Amino acid sequence: MEWNKTKTIFILAFLVLDIFLGFQYFEKRSTDHFAIIEKTDTLEEMKADGIKYGNLSDEVKIGYRITAEKKQYTKKDVDGLADQKAKSTFPKTDKDDPVTLLEMTFSKPVALPKKDIKTAATNLVNQRLLDGENYKLWSIDEETGKIVFFQTYKGKYIFQEGLDDTETIGQITLNLNDQNEVVSYQQSMVTSINEVRKETLVPALETVKDLYTQNMLSQNTTVKKVELGYYTQYPGASTQVMVPVWRVELEGVSAGSKKKTEEEYLINAIDGSTLDHIEKDDKSSME
Repeated sequence: MEWNKTKTIFILAFLVLDIFLGFQYFEKRSTDHFAIIEKTDTLEEMKADGIKYGNLSDEVKIGYRITAEKKQYTKKDVDGLADQKAKSTFPKTDKDDPVTLLEMTFSKPVALPKKDIKTAATNLVNQRLLDGENYKLWSIDEETGKIVFFQTYKGKYIFQEGLDDTETIGQITLNLNDQNEVVSYQQSMVTSINEVRKETLVPALETVKDLYTQNMLSQNTTVKKVELGYYTQYPGASTQVMVPVWRVELEGVSAGSKKKTEEEYLINAIDGSTLDHIEKDDKSSME
């Protein structure tokens, strides 16, 4: 008699367990199914709105939060720089403010050929500036006469866009005269870079999809470039904490006109939040 009761209890227990596991299985299948449908629907909506994004990866990557220290320049740092003079005033005591933005002038302007200005500017930075090999060309602005390099870490830019000139933490700005000669430059840098926390990063495609679902992509927008780098929200701190970010470069056309618009977003690659949005001047369409 007791055995029959025990057997009945076991049968009921296994029956309840089977029902529970079956429910969990079908719930997971439903969730995965709807996730696939949602992903497909979003991409179809983007296509219908004329959003072009190329072959962006949906692969999950691993990245790192990093910390770094602002470099404090000394007179000793610049004494070995040939044919250059410091405009910066270096501290004489511990009470004086440190120099984190180095300002230098060339004794004789350095000519850059217009034919291959990128290579010439890169060679100048690598050969004649402190730690120049740690920077990579970012932009050339012929109107303002400025050539900008950003510091890199493991081949990825430490983005400086959106920061004031006095806030940059890893940037070189070459200043040109009207003869296309470099007459001076400003330089900032971070040192002692450490990877402090491993993170799972939001894929590039998912980042663009999120911008679309948040109504940040207008119709007929072209995603020109999505690249991974680093960014700080608090450039004034002596110790920098930087997160991996996606820089999303967009091109569109203003409503009711033929002027091209350019803008970019810096998106936290860990949680998908928007850290900065930069709108650039309208450009006349070449069409």
